[in-house]
Amino acid sequence: MIEIINVYSNMAMPDSDLIGRHGQSFFIKVGNDRILMDTGADGPTLLHNMTLLGIDPNNITHLVLSHGHYDHTWGLPDLLNARTSANPLPVIAHPLVREEKRLKILFINKSKGFPKLTEAQEKSIKLIYSKEPYAISPRVKTTGEIAERIDRDGIEPVMKHLVNGKYEVDPVLDDISVLIDTSKGQIVLTGCAHAGIINILRKAKKLSDKPILAILGGTHMVRYSKEEVIRTGEKFRDDFDDPDLYLNHCTDKLPSKLLKMTKTIDILKENFGEERIKTCYVGTKVTFEE
Repeated sequence: MIEIINVYSNMAMPDSDLIGRHGQSFFIKVGNDRILMDTGADGPTLLHNMTLLGIDPNNITHLVLSHGHYDHTWGLPDLLNARTSANPLPVIAHPLVREEKRLKILFINKSKGFPKLTEAQEKSIKLIYSKEPYAISPRVKTTGEIAERIDRDGIEPVMKHLVNGKYEVDPVLDDISVLIDTSKGQIVLTGCAHAGIINILRKAKKLSDKPILAILGGTHMVRYSKEEVIRTGEKFRDDFDDPDLYLNHCTDKLPSKLLKMTKTIDILKENFGEERIKTCYVGTKVTFEE
């Protein structure tokens, strides 16, 4: 059985003691592998939720970082401090995951990239950089860099990176997703899908001819127009096998209420029905029989 648990995201399961905050993290059980995808924006929230969900930091066999933004990486130092295992934790990421990233808007200029690690924390991880798809096991791999971006991407205009001494809008080339192979099809897990959710699905179909069974995670359609959301929903249905959708995070949420946010999940449910479109709360557990 394949089991996927949402450990960190914007909204916690109602009537639970779990905490919801802006960010993302999934715990994935496939065979003997225990894979954490992303670490959320802060360690205390990540570890609190992991404890309530019965996830031991020492049991994690691999960590995948979908990209270097703070809301997916800043829980890393506390996660490493919580581990007592002597074996370095393999961390799979794009080679640009540690490049400087900043939030720059009006008078705000804050570092929002990969966290600083102590010498001891650096020694407790084994960084595996891969621009190409990386196989964690025969059934789990990353997409690698999504270089072909034909459809709209999910770039965040206030997030910048340094180019020739100047800050420019970050195309988030380090954005990667996780693909899980099952007997019935592929499961796609995204962090934010800054590369564009349809572009990611196109890459998944190039890597495997199996149908897309389910999509879990953020899709960064929060800045799409209603028409763009509907067109994307039509592509899910018509071009990518009408998968089950467990969407959260930047699909329809941003960290500030001052920013305009498209109610993407509501639009998808209204236009395509609620049977296959579900809100993915912290604490959501999805299983796939083999």
